[in-house]
Amino acid sequence: MADYGNWNTRLTASRYAWSATLTRGPLRLGSNPSHDCSGTYTAQPNATVGDLLNGITTWYAQTYNVPVKDVVLVRHSLREM
Repeated sequence: MADYGNWNTRLTASRYAWSATLTRGPLRLGSNPSHDCSGTYTAQPNATVGDLLNGITTWYAQTYNVPVKDVVLVRHSLREM
């Protein structure tokens, strides 16, 4: 099984189901509001886990109108479809 925790891992399947928890940074001690999100991704040739996760954080930034640099990816999971 591929190491989807490594941002440099190449995506070998054509489609993936993903889920992630994201929040706006900087994180503070205590409770930080976050959002659980999920979706699907059709892999482009030579795409990596990092490409997919960068796409998710960019989507989140645009959806919630926050700068990409302020988005914190708390956790993610990928599943081949």
